[in-house]
Amino acid sequence: ADIICQIGPGLFGVRKRNGEFSWEEFKRKSRLDQIKAFELKLAQGAKTRGGHVDGAKVSKEVADIRNVEPGKSIDSPNRFHEFSSVPDMLDFIEKLRDVGQKPVGIKLVAGHPDELHELFSYMKKSGKHPDFITIDGSEGGTGASFYELADTVGLPIMTALPLVDTLLRQYGLRGQLKIFASGKLLTPDKIAVALALGADFVNIARGMMFSVGCIRALVCHTNTCPAGVATTDPKLQKALSVEEKQHRVCNYVISLREGLFNLAAAAGIYSPIHFSKEHVVYRKEDGSIVDIDKLIHQFVS
Repeated sequence: ADIICQIGPGLFGVRKRNGEFSWEEFKRKSRLDQIKAFELKLAQGAKTRGGHVDGAKVSKEVADIRNVEPGKSIDSPNRFHEFSSVPDMLDFIEKLRDVGQKPVGIKLVAGHPDELHELFSYMKKSGKHPDFITIDGSEGGTGASFYELADTVGLPIMTALPLVDTLLRQYGLRGQLKIFASGKLLTPDKIAVALALGADFVNIARGMMFSVGCIRALVCHTNTCPAGVATTDPKLQKALSVEEKQHRVCNYVISLREGLFNLAAAAGIYSPIHFSKEHVVYRKEDGSIVDIDKLIHQFVS
């Protein structure tokens, strides 16, 4: 498998037992051939408050992977202690890239445009930038967060994505990094629109969860997931049969790809990578349509 190793504020997988960042653990991870890049998770649409895992879910295996104590609840901070400003963050990224010798990106949820201006302005001035930015929309889903945060904090992906793409172009940075998009992009049509609005790649979590049996029971945090997806209970885990689910996941990916190429053919292009803003129009509630470039320009300016 090709893996992007995500580093959250809890630093799981690259931390010391006391919670501090461990450069030795990071070096060990960077030596793994399967890990192709690292991603600093500044925020995600579903959990803008940090994370919590009840002790009942922290098995010995989970504890060994995260370098925490088995059976003890885990609380993740909602921000990194390793940096507290844009310059410090970019310096940290530079060091990660230098030590790990692999690409390093960031994952964020777009909010007020002024914050993006501050970030991109310093990137332009300093010449320092991540290798990619993952934009997560406020649509991000979980059964283990506060609804007022999961439902309302941050911009939706179809608003955030063209905003980030446009501002990166304004600052002359777009050619220096890639954009990943995520947030309910679980069908070919949504993926096609995301590619048209500036994404180079898409991340899919929800669709993959459904394909392995998630029924949205909304008990992810209780260790009682009846589908076996979000539990470490050996009895409940039996529902997640790898021998069976691998075919479901494969069928989902193949169907996604076929649907995406069907849309590309309908649009008269050879490949989905050629979707662009000219393929998208926005229909208002009164039925009138607006060119997407004009809509984005109004929002950015």
